[in-house]
Amino acid sequence: MILTLKELAEYLRVNERTILRMINTGKIQGAKIGGQWRFNGSQIDQVFFPGSASESSPLEAEESSSIISHPQIGIPVSRVMSEDRILLDLKGQTKEEVIKELTGDRLLYGLVLDVEDLRAKCLQREQVLSTGVGEGIAIPHPRDPIPTLRASAAVIYGYSKEGVDFNAPDGKPVHMFFLVCSQNIELHLHLMGCMARLLKSSAFVEKLPKCQSGAEVIKLVMEHERAEFLSQEGGK
Repeated sequence: MILTLKELAEYLRVNERTILRMINTGKIQGAKIGGQWRFNGSQIDQVFFPGSASESSPLEAEESSSIISHPQIGIPVSRVMSEDRILLDLKGQTKEEVIKELTGDRLLYGLVLDVEDLRAKCLQREQVLSTGVGEGIAIPHPRDPIPTLRASAAVIYGYSKEGVDFNAPDGKPVHMFFLVCSQNIELHLHLMGCMARLLKSSAFVEKLPKCQSGAEVIKLVMEHERAEFLSQEGGK
C-alpha cells in the first residue's frame, strides 16, 4: 500500500518531522508527487519490522524494496494512453460523478475486469486526501494496484469546461483530470512521477485545454515527453 506522510507518521507513531529527517539521512525512501510525499508500505515494513511474518516470497520482497529506489522503469505516459479513453466534455459536477465518468464501462471495456472495484478504490483514495494538485489539475488514482487490469497500466484523461470542486490545495476548480491505474506499485509510482514532471510544464498545461481531440492530447503528451528525454540526453 502507498502511504502519505501523515499516515506513515501515525503508523510508526512518530511526528512528521521525524519522517522527514529519516528521508534526509537515507534511512527510508519516498517519492514526492505533486508536492506530497508517498511511501511504499512494504518497503517501510522491511526497514522497521524485518523479522515480522510476511506472505511475500524473498523475490517479491526484493522487488518491493526497489519500488521507490528504482522507479524509472522507462514507460512513458503516452504509451499507456488511448484515444478511446479520453473524454473532452466531462459532465460530472462532483468528485463522485467525475470518477464515475472516468471509469465508465465504455472507456474501460476489455481493460478492467472489475470496474466497480477500481471506481471504489479511486473514491476511497479521495477520502484520504484529495488528488487535486492545483492549477486546475487532478490525478485521481487507487491507493493499491489493480490486479484485474488487463494491461500493465492505463491513464484516462478527461476535461471539464465548467470545472469541478475537487478540494484542490489552491481552492481552484479542476478542469483537467488524469486517472492513473496500474498492476503494481512500482509502475504506479513511476507514472505518477512522470505525470508530476509533465504537469510542471506551464506550456503543456496551457495547451492541454485547447486540444480538440484525443489524438491531439496524446500528441501533446508525446511532444513534451520527447522534449524532456532530449534535454536529459543533452545534459549527459
